[in-house]
Amino acid sequence: MWSESYHQMIDRNIGILTEAQQESLKGSTIALFGLGGLGGVIAEIFTRAGIGGLKIVDYDKFEPTNLNRQIFSFQDTLGRWKTDVTEEFLKKINPEIKIEKYNVIDQSNVDQILNNSKIAVLAIDSAKPCVIISRAAKRLGIPLVEGWAIPYGNSRVFMPDSPSLEEVYDMPTLGKDIADISDEDFKALKIYMLANLKKIDGVEKFYPPLAIERIQKGQIPSFAPIVWLTAVLMALETLRILLKWGEPILAPRFSLYNPFDNTIPRQEV
Repeated sequence: MWSESYHQMIDRNIGILTEAQQESLKGSTIALFGLGGLGGVIAEIFTRAGIGGLKIVDYDKFEPTNLNRQIFSFQDTLGRWKTDVTEEFLKKINPEIKIEKYNVIDQSNVDQILNNSKIAVLAIDSAKPCVIISRAAKRLGIPLVEGWAIPYGNSRVFMPDSPSLEEVYDMPTLGKDIADISDEDFKALKIYMLANLKKIDGVEKFYPPLAIERIQKGQIPSFAPIVWLTAVLMALETLRILLKWGEPILAPRFSLYNPFDNTIPRQEV
């Protein structure tokens, strides 16, 4: 049932995966929101794993400040849509992968993006699309995997029967219509969400006053090995759900790893 090129690409997967499991990945479509430091790495992992379809969403073009961590950011891709560049690179890996591209995410198209998607991955740090996506995923019964580019490797899963993203972050948007929330309120929510990560033991010590000052201006510090560690964990968590490998770590808890002293940090829930 597989083409020769697909069979050769995934040949080394077999042994870790059964052929039936590989076929399950080939038949799966994932909605990936964000193609930056986290999302670009995640997209490549999904493609090399043999996922059959990706719906990729990003409303930005590559810029010089992306070069330190974003896997498809090169001198010759600066100024180009992240969706276009990502599609080109993924097709070089697997020409058969089915890709849908979106440069806008809002209430008018979120259901279309999530339609036929087995799982959604949230690799975007703007509050408004986070709320829109999480509400739609919960309503449609689609698992949502989240992660943050913080010094600890992290991921967590929102299921239809787990607390929602807005509940976990105790957002003042809970129960309000999107139209009733101003853009200024959403900008403030981004900092609010980041502040919520203080519940993870020890994470604050990695942010000196200069970092806090930059975060408050919306200039969030990011470092490639830290970002990519979380991207790998998010991708693996997504694949585990698709393959039914064990039980995911459900919100409000994170799956966490501190790579600096090889420990699992404590977290408040």
